[in-house]
Amino acid sequence: MIPQAILAVLAIVQSVLPLLGTSTATVGIIANVISALTTLMPYIVDEISTVYTSVKNIISALQNSGAPTSDQLAALAALDAQVDAAWLAVQSKIDPDNPANAGTPAGPDAA
Repeated sequence: MIPQAILAVLAIVQSVLPLLGTSTATVGIIANVISALTTLMPYIVDEISTVYTSVKNIISALQNSGAPTSDQLAALAALDAQVDAAWLAVQSKIDPDNPANAGTPAGPDAA
């Protein structure tokens, strides 16, 4: 249930991102999104194999929007690093080419 809830929240955030402008209100919205991602980070890390792409897309869209402050860009870079670290930690466990996964559901012998 947690992965579906996180994906739903991320989908909502992603649907709003194209509406961002460069106004003062946008800076507040970006702050709220950063706060939400920070709050969700423990769940994101736990479900990184499911939500990695969505989170990376959100972070990238915010970084490239032209609206974030320097503090917000720093916060986004820190979140990006956390997401990448979580992905690297789990990547070998889900890589079907990793010999250690042979015979596991993520491995080449998966049914």
